[in-house]
Amino acid sequence: MSSIPESNLYTLARTLQEAHPLEDTLARLFGGLQEAVEKDYLQKIHLAADAEEAFAVEHPPREVTLLRALSAYADENGRQQIERMSRSLLFLHSLQHIEQHVAALSAPPQLEARSIEGEAPPSAHSARTAGLLLALALAERF
Repeated sequence: MSSIPESNLYTLARTLQEAHPLEDTLARLFGGLQEAVEKDYLQKIHLAADAEEAFAVEHPPREVTLLRALSAYADENGRQQIERMSRSLLFLHSLQHIEQHVAALSAPPQLEARSIEGEAPPSAHSARTAGLLLALALAERF
């Protein structure tokens, strides 16, 4: 049997013949893409949702405070219903809070308005998209 000398072409042909290196490369590529999306977008959305949820819980509307006070006089079923109503009201309160922020960001910019970093503030479209993503993230929490 004659020995085929190793060459760049031989090595490339062997690599292309095997499916596993291609599958491994694609798996690493998609894994890296998933990590980038998680880091660049999803973590930021979840952090914003955490902050918005904390704000709603720490600063509930009067209706929630009243419902919670009434829950002391309710039976277990009544307390569960009051808790569900309270969570729904907190969600609506959060949506109103988000809407206020989106409206403020979507308003026509003042003269030479700049964000904290010295860059131009987000566009109205970006503000609405961010508000929608935040609302969707909060929907699964409340």
